[in-house]
Amino acid sequence: MPILHFSSSTNIKDLVGRRLVTNKISAIFELVKNSFDADAEGVTVTIDPEKDVLMIEDNGTGMDLKDIQEKWMVIGTDHKKGTNVTAKGRPLNGEKGIGRFSADRLGNRLYLISRKESEEQTISVEFDWTEFEDQDNKLLSDIPIMYSLDKDKDKRDKKGTLLIITGLRDAWVVREIKTLEKRLKGMLSPFSNLENDPFEIILDCKMFGYDNMVLEPYNLNDISSLWVEMNIDPYNLEQVNYEVYRNGALIEEKSYRNKYNFGPVKVVIYSFDKGEKQSFYHRFKDHVKDYGNIRIYRDFFQIYPYGEAQNDWLELELRKSQGHYRFLGVRDIIGYIQIYREHNTEFIDATNRQGLEETEALSQLKEFIAKEVMKKLEEYFYYKKFKTTENQHIEHRVEITEATNKLNIMAKEIKNFSPELALQVVELSKVIRSSNQEQDKIIKNQQQLVEVYKRLSSKETLLQGIIHQVLIRLQNLDTSIWNQKSDLSDFIIDEDISKIIKENEDFILETSKEIKSYLLDARNYLLRKREKVEVNLYDQLNKICKSFSSTLINESISCSITGQMNVRFRIDINDLKIIIENLVSNSIKSFKIIDDREKVISITYEVSATTLNIIFRDNGLGIAEDIIPHIFTPFYSTTEGGFGMGLSIIDELVKTNNGEINLIKSDIGAAFQISFGLGD
Repeated sequence: MPILHFSSSTNIKDLVGRRLVTNKISAIFELVKNSFDADAEGVTVTIDPEKDVLMIEDNGTGMDLKDIQEKWMVIGTDHKKGTNVTAKGRPLNGEKGIGRFSADRLGNRLYLISRKESEEQTISVEFDWTEFEDQDNKLLSDIPIMYSLDKDKDKRDKKGTLLIITGLRDAWVVREIKTLEKRLKGMLSPFSNLENDPFEIILDCKMFGYDNMVLEPYNLNDISSLWVEMNIDPYNLEQVNYEVYRNGALIEEKSYRNKYNFGPVKVVIYSFDKGEKQSFYHRFKDHVKDYGNIRIYRDFFQIYPYGEAQNDWLELELRKSQGHYRFLGVRDIIGYIQIYREHNTEFIDATNRQGLEETEALSQLKEFIAKEVMKKLEEYFYYKKFKTTENQHIEHRVEITEATNKLNIMAKEIKNFSPELALQVVELSKVIRSSNQEQDKIIKNQQQLVEVYKRLSSKETLLQGIIHQVLIRLQNLDTSIWNQKSDLSDFIIDEDISKIIKENEDFILETSKEIKSYLLDARNYLLRKREKVEVNLYDQLNKICKSFSSTLINESISCSITGQMNVRFRIDINDLKIIIENLVSNSIKSFKIIDDREKVISITYEVSATTLNIIFRDNGLGIAEDIIPHIFTPFYSTTEGGFGMGLSIIDELVKTNNGEINLIKSDIGAAFQISFGLGD
């Protein structure tokens, strides 16, 4: 039987080349990936707009004549198929065998020079892509490609591949070079272990100030104060593991059952408040919103365009519009998702090499990010130590306005068949709106009063005067009580009445004593000169805990201190003493009604380059949810018989020493994170 064979016209070059690799930066990405797959330790991208040339050079395995003939020159043949890793053990990123046509997307001509380490010959091949165009009657195989083999190593004296592209199809201006820099810096996965297997990307464009610049990846750990890491391990798909970090310290880690089927994944998402956004800009000369949001990486490389600026593939802005003070948007976060070609087979490349096909696996991944990772991050981001009702009230006010508008619309629909009911709905809407306006007035007045108190509290001289006057009146109160005792001693009074009077007198005197003690400490605190000195943290914490030793023993409470014993930092010793003493004292009080568990106080600390984190935990009574918004408010007591000043004092002292204190969510007991900046 006669047989037929497929043949290809020269048009196939454009179909799998320029029309498939649609933009110049994606084309460079494909060629950089080829260098990575060639086990190169580095690749240099050189752009010289004046000479109309772009070069990509690596020190990888290189190619010989056979490689060029059987791999590079055969269109659509994926010689990597069935192979998951390179000789070095790197996961392969090239897949469809079309990356070579990225050079066509970049320029009219390609000059390829390559040599294998084991070979003495250097091969040079010249491609003029214009010769393939407007050749309607010619086959691809009819166009000759010239090459040469050169034993003289002057052209290339080391292994690897050099691509020289001329007749550039695009103009490269400074703005586009900066975009390329940013994109190449974000190209490598932040989860990659490049210490043991280095791969440098170098950008050289001297015309715009890039002189063999090594592109360092973004490090966000010392800018963002709060982030979440979540993963499903390739070797244990049954559970989800997560860790929450604040100021570089691990504050929560847990595992729970995995209900998703898309396979293993690693995720880290950083949050940014207003101050951290400013820090990000100062560091990288870029805004968080312009950097992008949550990117996807497969093995080592980014899958474009997920998470780029203007690419809200998770619809985070739509989600945020449903609750501005409950959800974070693309302007508030930066995140990375790691998937694996070997393990995540349900994630399939889109035909145009841009993104992934919309499979069930991708839908599940979107749900996982929104309902698991973002939810956990938002839980902590909005779990503020000062939950003043201002923002919550604004949100509630918006919700009430929307609700009353809906009631009015409903009334119009009801009016056709029940005018009386429609009138009732309208009246209800008016009542709700009026009530909301009254609440606005009350809250506004409260906020104004708080501002007055804030201004007063900043006047230390006035505070000293107030303290002095209160001390005088307390002394008068004590005198009156003792005079009453003396006067009553001359009368015969019923024994029960006498007992009640005595108990009340003793209570007043004891309370007066405690108040005077507190006020004297407060006055001394205001008057004394604060002096920061370098201290050994372990020694100071140990001294403070030992001062409570008799109480801890009597109450059967253990107290442990964990951290490096040689950590030193600068702080006012008295401030540190008051901070820790108040926390320990609160814990002891919370243990008073606990008898169903071993009583434990733990203090751990760790140091990063910029921050000292102290984590204080107990497994006592804990803090009720309704009390949390008020715990740092002066005179709001969480313990019976307390004056509610302990945590407010701690907060002020921590701030004074260049730090912040945050409540940590805890299943049992109470936990606080104190973070001190190490800059003086």
